[in-house]
Parts: sequence; structure tokens; C-alpha cells
Amino acid sequence: MAPTIPSAKLTLSCPLFAADFDPRNHGFLLVAGGGGEGRSGVGNKIVLLDTSKRQEISEVVDIELSRDEDSVTSLAAAQATDDAIVALAGINSSVAEQKRDNNQHLRSFRIDYPPRKSSSSKGKKKKKAAASTAPGKTTPLSRASLFRTIKGTKASSDTYQRTLRLSSWKPDSKSPRVAVIATGLAPAGEIVFFSATSTPSASDVIGRIRLNSDEEAEDVDITDLVGEGQFRVAYTNGIDVCICQISADTRSNASPDVQCVYTTPWPEKGPRTRPKFRALRFLSPTTLLLLQNAPDRKGCELVLLDLRPAISDKNSTPAGKATIVRRKKLRKTIKIGLGLDICNLGPSSDPDNQQQQAVVAISGSDQSLELLTLDFNPTTHRYGALQHFASLRDVHPFSMTKLCFSPFHPPSHPVTPETPPQYIKLASVSMGNTVVVHTLPLSPCPPSSRYPRYVLSMPGESEIWTNLTSGVAALLSILIVCFVLQAFTEIRGVMPPYLGATDWLSPSIRDAVARPYYVPPPLASPSPETTLDTPPQVRTLHDLVTSSQQPLLIHCNPETNTLLIDSADPIVAAESSDSSTQHQHHRWEDLSSATRHRWIHQLTHAGYEPSADDTESILDGVLFGAECPELPIEEVV
Repeated sequence: MAPTIPSAKLTLSCPLFAADFDPRNHGFLLVAGGGGEGRSGVGNKIVLLDTSKRQEISEVVDIELSRDEDSVTSLAAAQATDDAIVALAGINSSVAEQKRDNNQHLRSFRIDYPPRKSSSSKGKKKKKAAASTAPGKTTPLSRASLFRTIKGTKASSDTYQRTLRLSSWKPDSKSPRVAVIATGLAPAGEIVFFSATSTPSASDVIGRIRLNSDEEAEDVDITDLVGEGQFRVAYTNGIDVCICQISADTRSNASPDVQCVYTTPWPEKGPRTRPKFRALRFLSPTTLLLLQNAPDRKGCELVLLDLRPAISDKNSTPAGKATIVRRKKLRKTIKIGLGLDICNLGPSSDPDNQQQQAVVAISGSDQSLELLTLDFNPTTHRYGALQHFASLRDVHPFSMTKLCFSPFHPPSHPVTPETPPQYIKLASVSMGNTVVVHTLPLSPCPPSSRYPRYVLSMPGESEIWTNLTSGVAALLSILIVCFVLQAFTEIRGVMPPYLGATDWLSPSIRDAVARPYYVPPPLASPSPETTLDTPPQVRTLHDLVTSSQQPLLIHCNPETNTLLIDSADPIVAAESSDSSTQHQHHRWEDLSSATRHRWIHQLTHAGYEPSADDTESILDGVLFGAECPELPIEEVV
């Protein structure tokens, strides 16, 4: 039975394309979208939502954007404090500005939270309650153009900021996060890395990657490395998966060293069409999870890619290609996977409990969400199998455009009875103006520990133990079937009584169903010498006459030209003995000499040759019928 997952839904006034949670507080969610430039009646906006309640979503701040510019295509919460949040958004300038080669696609906004309720005196209670509903202040901070047009080409008005990803938020970090943006519908794709300050500009660019003509980044992701300010970036163009390493301290427009770690192979048979990657996320600095769609809307699957063979120490061994360690086919009703996001729940503070679980969410073309869990064992550095947790169907009325998890911040250890229940939230938005937030409750593991880690689904047995028990169960099933089959064949007398199964039956049942077993006689196989060297035995007229105790009748079957030899009917023999009776059968002694000679010739051709001791008198008493018009062959009836 699928678990019950609380959810809340809200419908806004415009289609939505982007969403992101406050990195410090999963009670606030940013969503954005709009109708674009020049669409009357459908504005462009960014909305801050209150998602602190499980069954309700409410608007906190509604930012109306210009209708002379494009809608919001990407969004991320870059910075957050107790009073405000700084959001980065991808918004194209007007078409007129783009024609002047001035597309300020990267915007930043400061959104103040509304005043919170306070426990003041009763006389001020109503005043405070009214203040709590007052909207927060919104301040546009900056506009910037970070994408560059290739020399000799003209900027396309269709180019937009397709993707915006940020490095993980760290509460104690003093340096800003690093952001990655990528183009969409550009003549030649581009990926730009920059420092995610509150007012990013061209001076904050860390590096950029120029893609080939007509090549675009389907998705990008970034993760922290061990060194301070070091990051690994991965992106895919649908076929290839590439990685590179960047530093937050760098300020350059140069491209980092990009390494292609995996390329989707061509199918061995069938149409020459390759599946394409739609999205990717880092599970760890050395592991990628990718969403791959099969050609012709034939389904999708998750692919777990191990990057360690590709990022080995180049000084010791040459880097190879990443390897696929897991695959997971999704439901057949999901023809195309649209989006992917993960939430790492982290390990315990106990050194002996360092295992951790990741929650995976996939949005499908059937307006459904798939939830899975993935466990990681740091001792073996292996991920377990992707385990299905729940299928959430008909979440939105139209196609989903974005889904995102809230970050999980575990409670301080040791936990106490006063520690509140822990949960994460999953938000999804759609073209149908809808926002849905699901609340996923977490459980401590182990439940009785004061230093637990948190999981969405309790991990089961280890994969090795599961495979072992499955193999033993299969072997026992085969042995039981063989035992029952042997017992049944013994009871029915087909097999020798090795088990003595017949003695297990009661006398009444034994007499009804049991059969004795008889040892089959040995097969007489001719020796090779007899088969190869001994000529076939020749039959004589003496053999023909002495083979039957009754008078013989020899005649011809004219239809088949065969010689028939059978026992004569006594009545026919009696009639033939009467010389006065004219009958078609005649005794040998009544035949003429010429007729006898023809019959001897036909019998010889049929295989009955006269021996040296045989005389014609040996055929006395044998009846002869019609002769064969041609030399006959023998047919004994």
C-alpha cells in the first residue's frame, strides 16, 4: 500500500516555469513564470509562498514584473537571512533591446519577509496581527548580460537563460556560492560560471564553456569538492556527459579543462537512434544520477554513473571513462521523463553510523511524480539498488516544468524527546498555473539511537544478503520439485524405488494408484561386425512354404504391382481342389509348365530364390492367383 503523503495546492494567475526553496527554511518557496512579452492579460511575476503548513499554501510576496520583457525562465535563491532573501532569475530583455545586442538576462532581487507575529501584550495583539499580513518589500538589485555572442554571428531573440544552478548552501561559509547558467535555443550553446553575489556582473565570471554549433546543455549541476572554494561541474548535451573543475577564487573568461566521461553508445540493432539524457544531479563528487529518455517516447530510466575511473590521478594512471553501475526502468506509463531532483539526507554524527540515504524525485509526461530512495554505504563506497517509494499520479492538470526539494538540515545531536519530527518538502509547478507542495516525513534510523541519521524509507537487508537468500530459496524450490517428481514417478512405476515412496501410502491408496516397477529388458544392439560385414539372409522357396501351417495363396495386386502372400481361405482351397470348379485360383500342380516358369521368375524377383535342394514339388498345394504384368515386389499381408 502506497504511503499517505500530505500535500497542498495553489493556483496562480500565470504559467510557472521555475521554483526554489529558501536554503535556510523550507517554509518559504519562490516560484516564477509568466506569459512573456506582449501577451495581454497574462503578466510576468515572481511569488514568495508560505509553505510552512502541510495542507495550505499562501502568498507572501507577489512581484509583478514588466510585461514588455520575457517571462521568468529560471530562478534560484542565492542568499538568505532572517529578514530577506536574494533571488537570481533568468529574464530576457525586450525584443527591441535584444536587437540592440543588449539582453540583460540575469536579474537579482531582494525580497523582504513580512514581519513575524510576536507575543506582545493583549492591547497590541490586533496591531501585530495586521502587521504580520503586510507584504514584504521587493527591491530589484541588478541586471547583467553574461552570455557572449560569437563573432560573426548575430544574437538570436530566441536565446534565453535556460538553466540556473547554485552550489550547496553552507551556513558558516563567508564566501558567496558559485552559480552556473546555460543558454537555450542559442546558435551555439554556452555555459557560464560566476560568483553568486547579490549583484552579479561580468566581473564575477569565473569561467565559461563554449559549446559547438547547434549544441546545447540539456542540464548542468555543481557540487563541492574537498578543497575550500573548489567545485566540480557536470553537464550533458543529451548524448555526452562532461565534467570540469573550477575554483571560486578565479576570475577569468577562459574555459576550464573539460573532460567527456561518458558517451551514449549506438544501439547494436534496430533504428540508429540513441536515447538522450534529460537531466542530471550529483549524488556525490564521484557519482552522477541521470534521467535518460528512450527514443520515440518509449519510456525512461535512471542511470547511476561512477566517475572514479574518469577522475583518477592522471600522474599515476591515465583517466578512463565513467562506468554505469545501476539502471532503473521507470513505469511504462511515463513515456518521457521531464525533470529530476534529489535530496541527500546526510549521515549521522555517530562515526559508526555513516550510511546515508538520498531521496529521488522524477516528473513524468503523465503529470505524475515518482519517488525513490537510494542508500549509500561509505565502507564499500557502493550505492544500493534504487527502491521505489511512491507514485503520485495526476499531480497537475498540465505538464510540469520544474520540481525541487527543500534542503534538509538535521537536528542537533543528541536528540531528545523535545526534538520535533523531521521532514522535507517537494515542490512542483506546471504550465497550468499550479503549485503543489508535498510533505515527506522522515524517520530516525536506528529509531532508538540518540545519534540517528534520517531516512524516508527504512533500509532493508543488504543487497548481498538479499541475493544470497533469493538464490537459496530458488535452489530449495528446485529440490522440492525434483523430490515430488521422483516420488510421483516411483508410485506410478516409472522410476526405480530409490525413495520408497510407495511405502508412504496407505494400503487402499497404494492399491488404487501405485504401479510396480519392471526392469526393462536390455536392448539388443547389433554389433558393428554384424552390421557391416554380414550379408542379409537370403530367403528360399523352402522358407516360404514352411513359414505357414496353412495352404498359401500367392497372387498379384495389380494396382501396386506387388506380390501378395497370405494364408488361403479353407473354402477357397476346397473349391480349388475340385477339378470341375473353374476358379481364378489354381494349385501349383494344375499349372502349365510355362506358367510355373513365370511364377518361379516372379518369386525369385520378390526375394524367394530356389535353393540347390529345392524342387518344384515343394510348391505342391500352394494356390496361385493372377500374375503381375511386370516383375513384382513383395508385400506380405
